[in-house]
Amino acid sequence: MIRKLEAFLYKRGFTHPQVRAMVRNQLVLAFLSITVINGLTACSAWALSFAAGCLLVTLNFWWMARTGQSVVSAQKGAVTLMLILFYGRMALTGLALFALIAWLDASVSGLLVGLSTVVVNAITWGTANYMQKAKEA
Repeated sequence: MIRKLEAFLYKRGFTHPQVRAMVRNQLVLAFLSITVINGLTACSAWALSFAAGCLLVTLNFWWMARTGQSVVSAQKGAVTLMLILFYGRMALTGLALFALIAWLDASVSGLLVGLSTVVVNAITWGTANYMQKAKEA
């Protein structure tokens, strides 16, 4: 399954191995946590809010990782492009969160816990890389 996911991500433009690993881990973490939490709570309103937050941050992370790879290789205007993409993504995320909370009455705590899955992914990835480098030394 991991090899298929790696191939899928590579075909989608994730050519840097570390970036691909982080995106892969986020996809796996999102899928497993949404499945487990919604299974345990029988798709409660909180669990659906968690899933919405998790999917929103995973899409945001996908977009950031994908555009980050291409902008790093660009030499001229990379900073301006990165800032425009960052603020555009932040505005769209803010609008999505507003819609989820104001119009769909999503649980704020569920959304926050779902959004925090990217933090869990980053901490896990950083710890694993640190442990590997410490083992090599």
